[in-house]
Amino acid sequence: MTDVQFMVLVTVACSVVAAVVGLVAIRAARRRSLMLALLLAALFPVAAVVAALAVNVSAMFISPHDASVVWLVLGTASVLEILLALALGRIVAREVQLVVDGARELGQVPALDVPGAGTSRSGVAAPETAELAAVMAELEATRERLSASRAAERAARDARRQILGFVSHDLVSPLSGIRAATDGLRDGIFPDPATALDGIEAAVGRMSRMVGDLGELSRSDDLPRRAEPGLVDMAAVLQGVLAHARPAAAENGVELDESVAGDVHVRGDQDELSRVLDNLVSNAVRSSGPGGRVLVGVVSQDGFARLSVRDTCGGIPDDEVPHMFRAGFQGGKAGGSGLGLAFVDRVVDEHGGKVSVRSTGAGCDVEVRLPAAE
Repeated sequence: MTDVQFMVLVTVACSVVAAVVGLVAIRAARRRSLMLALLLAALFPVAAVVAALAVNVSAMFISPHDASVVWLVLGTASVLEILLALALGRIVAREVQLVVDGARELGQVPALDVPGAGTSRSGVAAPETAELAAVMAELEATRERLSASRAAERAARDARRQILGFVSHDLVSPLSGIRAATDGLRDGIFPDPATALDGIEAAVGRMSRMVGDLGELSRSDDLPRRAEPGLVDMAAVLQGVLAHARPAAAENGVELDESVAGDVHVRGDQDELSRVLDNLVSNAVRSSGPGGRVLVGVVSQDGFARLSVRDTCGGIPDDEVPHMFRAGFQGGKAGGSGLGLAFVDRVVDEHGGKVSVRSTGAGCDVEVRLPAAE
């Protein structure tokens, strides 16, 4: 065997032994620490080189001086290799920790009730290693998608709560109308039973539509789909509302009058506009009390359909007027949930209109202005 063959054989043998031992050690170390695994990955190749040189140097019978030079160079290079491996391990471990923190935050998306959920993590350090940076970017994109989904879910949940509140509030009016009609029929208040029967029929129809909305809401996570805007005859809407408001007005001793000037049409959702007028009329009848008077008018003027409800409730304090349409506000004449006027304001705004209220001393004057249909 020549010297070259011997050196090749020794080098291969040392390398194979170092590779096998190193693979076992690295597989065990990676379960504990990436930094330790990287350090071993750098040390075992150096160990293979050291072992191969040790055998070859001793077999070559070189001078002690030459051997010391070889060991000096090899030792210096080995120390530098270990230091570089430690530095690389610390860098990679720190960047892996950034990815771990990002994954932890992914599982800690702000709760639905926390305001500001879904804000970005601008200014947070990102790994410089290309592969880890790609993982971190994907984690951040996933976190933003989750936050957006949570925000959408929160908005849908709030909208469902609002719909439930509005519908449950609006069910009170037709129920009161039915009760007033039945009481009036029993007590003989109505000279013509048709008035009470018309009121009951109108109230039942409205309740059926609202219960249908609640049923649709309970069967799906989505909000009930809004009807396509259509041509709405406001005079017909007024007649339907007054039909089931008259029994309650008669029971409360309130005179209920109407005034319709010409054909008044708007484009929108007839059911929602009926509920708007129903809320206004019901509030006026309830707050006017025995001996009161409520006048409901519909007129087309200057390109707008103007709906007005005037009552004799005794007026509203000036400091309460700006808050009349805020959800939950009941004021000094509280008698409900404070949702009716908030619903009115929302629906009128969605139809491109405006609603206003003013105190007249003797009562209140609420006016709804909606764009008239051409």
